Amino acid sequence: MILSPAKLNLSLNVHGLLDNGYHSISSYVFFLDLFDKINIKKSSLNNVLIDGVFKDDLIGNGGDTIISKSISFCQNHCDTSDSFQIRLEKNIPVSGGLGGGSANSASIIRYFLSKQRSRKKNITDKVARLSESLGSDVPACLYSKPAIIEGKGEKITFIEFNDQLDIGVVLINPRVQLSTKKVFNNFVLKKPTRRRKPILNIKTISDIKKILKQGNDLEKPAIEIVPDILNILNIFKKNNNCFSFGMSGSGATCYGIFNSRKDANDFERIIIRENGHKGYWIWSGGLLNKKRDLILPL
Repeated sequence: MILSPAKLNLSLNVHGLLDNGYHSISSYVFFLDLFDKINIKKSSLNNVLIDGVFKDDLIGNGGDTIISKSISFCQNHCDTSDSFQIRLEKNIPVSGGLGGGSANSASIIRYFLSKQRSRKKNITDKVARLSESLGSDVPACLYSKPAIIEGKGEKITFIEFNDQLDIGVVLINPRVQLSTKKVFNNFVLKKPTRRRKPILNIKTISDIKKILKQGNDLEKPAIEIVPDILNILNIFKKNNNCFSFGMSGSGATCYGIFNSRKDANDFERIIIRENGHKGYWIWSGGLLNKKRDLILPL
């Protein structure tokens, strides 16, 4: 079994429009111990089986497209010519700003890279660059390390992170799929967000707070499309133990950040008890830093 960790954008700033039509962004990304699960075995034909909490959402949204493309990508670039059956347990919200599809693609690539008898760093870096063709977030998800991503997502600068920090995270998704393209189409670049000096070494919670203050420029256009996002942000705002909150990526998943996993878990129980969760999907946990060995790290 291979684990695909969800991606969390603790900030997302838009700096302008590139010649290729994409927006130039910068974003601090971290990875969570929230996982999709993938099983791979040889087969006479390539095929994909889908299960899990978000099975129906994924099938209704095109289903196995990125996974099928990822198998073909690996057959072209990762030293395999066999066909495979891939079974996906979908636990990460679909089109929720958590990079679930990109994480799945990256996990499949990591699997085939791990099977190469002599894997050199230059080969891994080459595959990482080529993986951009599968999606802007795939290169960052391939490494699944704390990083700053820039450009349209292909420029990656890794961050040193203090593994002793017990950061708690709560995610709430209104069970609404939100297209990244639709959010950007609704976004108006009035004044580009200035580029700040990068924070490359996170030692304390204060460093996390500095990142969180940079905000998410896509939050407003996303709320215009899905007003429930604002309702969720207000849920976090009312809790004293939540020291910061925001929206991940292009939404619609929102996050609250806590001083510990225990505080995050307690908050989840309170929300479910007091609100009956209103049909929302809710998850609590922490950052991936203590479970990296579970994802076939590069």
